[in-house]
Amino acid sequence: MRKIAIIVGIVVAVIVIAVGVLFASFNPNDYRGTIQTKLEQQLDRKVGLGDMSLGLFPLRFKVANLSIAEDPKFNSNSPFIQTQELSVSVKLLPLLSKSVEVDSLTLERPSVELIKNAQGVWNFASLGQQASPTAPAPAAAAKPSRAPATSAPSSSASSEQQFSLGELAIKDGQIAITDLQDRRPRTVYDHIDLKLMDFAPTTPFSVEASVHLPGAGSQEVGLKGKGGPLSHDNPATTPFKGALDLKNVDIAGLQKFLQSPALVNTAGVLSGHTDIDSENGKLSASGQMNLDKPKLHGIDVGYPINADYSVSEDVPNDMLRIDKGAIKLGQTPLFVTGTVNHKPTPAQLDLDLKASNVTIAEIARLAAAAGIAFAPGTTVTGQINADIKAQGSADKPALNGTLTGSNIQMSGKEIAKPVEVKALNIALTPTEIHSDNFNVTSGGTTAAVQFSVKQYTSNSPQVDATLRAPQAALPDLLAMAKAYGVTSLDKVTGQGTLSVDMHAAGSVQSLSSNEMMKAVNGTINVNLNSVRYSGVDISHQILSMIGTSKATQKDQGYTNVQKMTGTIVVKNGIAQTNNLQATLDIGNVGATGTANLASQMLNMQLNAVLSKAFTQEVGGTGVGGYMSTALANNQGELVVPATVTGTFQNPKVMPDVQKMAQMKLKGLIPTGDNPLGGASSILGGLTGKKGQPAAGQQQRNPVNQVLGLFGTKKKQ
Repeated sequence: MRKIAIIVGIVVAVIVIAVGVLFASFNPNDYRGTIQTKLEQQLDRKVGLGDMSLGLFPLRFKVANLSIAEDPKFNSNSPFIQTQELSVSVKLLPLLSKSVEVDSLTLERPSVELIKNAQGVWNFASLGQQASPTAPAPAAAAKPSRAPATSAPSSSASSEQQFSLGELAIKDGQIAITDLQDRRPRTVYDHIDLKLMDFAPTTPFSVEASVHLPGAGSQEVGLKGKGGPLSHDNPATTPFKGALDLKNVDIAGLQKFLQSPALVNTAGVLSGHTDIDSENGKLSASGQMNLDKPKLHGIDVGYPINADYSVSEDVPNDMLRIDKGAIKLGQTPLFVTGTVNHKPTPAQLDLDLKASNVTIAEIARLAAAAGIAFAPGTTVTGQINADIKAQGSADKPALNGTLTGSNIQMSGKEIAKPVEVKALNIALTPTEIHSDNFNVTSGGTTAAVQFSVKQYTSNSPQVDATLRAPQAALPDLLAMAKAYGVTSLDKVTGQGTLSVDMHAAGSVQSLSSNEMMKAVNGTINVNLNSVRYSGVDISHQILSMIGTSKATQKDQGYTNVQKMTGTIVVKNGIAQTNNLQATLDIGNVGATGTANLASQMLNMQLNAVLSKAFTQEVGGTGVGGYMSTALANNQGELVVPATVTGTFQNPKVMPDVQKMAQMKLKGLIPTGDNPLGGASSILGGLTGKKGQPAAGQQQRNPVNQVLGLFGTKKKQ
């Protein structure tokens, strides 16, 4: 044993001495030309190498400023690969005889340009595809790490030699992808780690890749598996079997990495495992994915979303098949199966969606966060059943099946009284979606509703919807509107009743709320009291027009309406009134004019008749300075004619000098008991035709908050 130890010691000493002599006499730059030539032969690309040095542990060459040129056929000014430093791990024994055999390559912070041309060919497909049949075997040989060292190959062997490597590693790399075939702009992916082991184009290889996204936690996307041989003609058909893992990946960081518009306005944390198997262009994937703390448009959904799936894709034909798609919204399961054809634009669907007697709460919260159907913060309970088949274009699929709901109740801090729908049945066919007659109740008010949409996949769907609520209490209607997501009523509170009979019928360009408003016809009878409208002080604006220093009432930022009566007639989305009267704290106001329910533009004419008390407060009827903006009637009251334009959210009140002139000329000056009075004929004349809006007018009066009940739902 002692002799063996001595022999081993001598061998180690010899090796140490040899290595020392090697490092004293070995200059890596002497091999730069040889290595460069060898790489150019094997890659069939121009290669540039900078200054070289020798490193230990592991034994390696360190090369500065490596660049591998682009395939000339791709006409790119950028190199295929460039990196500030390349580490070339070499075998020790050949190096002692001053022969170089490459074991592995490590690229530190490289930049890689991947380009697919208009014919679908990638720029890396030509790597190592041409070898010189007469080239002599160089001293530097790139061999797999597990292959034994061999003598230099003959010229015939050289002609078949292709690029092979024990290990290729990329650390913190940047990859840019340009797809000229699909006309997609250059996209850059950063902070990528890649390890390719036992790589040769004609044999299987192993791959490990990961992306570390910035932010708290692990934030890692990892891919691990075995692939190959590499398909140069169509890399997408290269066999691969492995797994994709996501660990606490923040969607915001993932969106920046992928530069995907589909993830914009979405937040949450993704985790999951997917098994992947790809061969001959057939890709299958199965696994689970969990989304925690999801947010849509900045609104917290409030529960996790889980997907358990098994899908397959015919990559060359862009056909995705969903064999299993179980989605859980919190505790609510939905099931999706079918196919998606991505080849056309938009994609073509053939999907089945099923939900059996599940709670609507989670679905409603997701819809509200996405800006559909319900107001954010609305709590919805009840049960639904769905059995729907969607076929055709992804943007306008044809639907077949049924959707039913029962015991649906909507409540929330902004909804004064719960809103209920006991039963709702919706039938779907490829040509029509229609509901049965159903009731919406809140407090003591019941609204009867029915709707249908024909030709909904066309560019001009036909709508037919009715809403009838006789003697409806204003607080109850406000609750219904807020539950539905109508935002234009947020500034209104009060008491009283309205009789609503509305019908929307006709062709619309889309099913958006604005387009629906253009089809609305009907009447609303108003009898309200103690109404407050927040956002504008109409009394203050009227007094400010008088132009006296005594009209110094403070702008309260809201308008108190003690009483409001009148009738509103709606024709093709234009609401008109000729008899709206309101009692304010300064006096009585009469209003005529129109409002456009789609654009919410106002074109109103007002007669504000100040009470005697306010008239005296501002100086009485005998002050000449008022006569440019106000008139005095025989009751000792000031009359202020005005116009209201702008929108309901931002009305603009201005003196109506033309109406003043008409009143003086005809001697028709209203009184507080009848603020419209004999002036109604003048007001009608000024709008073009009594009872009709003038051509081209876009109008809306203050009571349009009530009209909004029928459909000024926020845009989807």
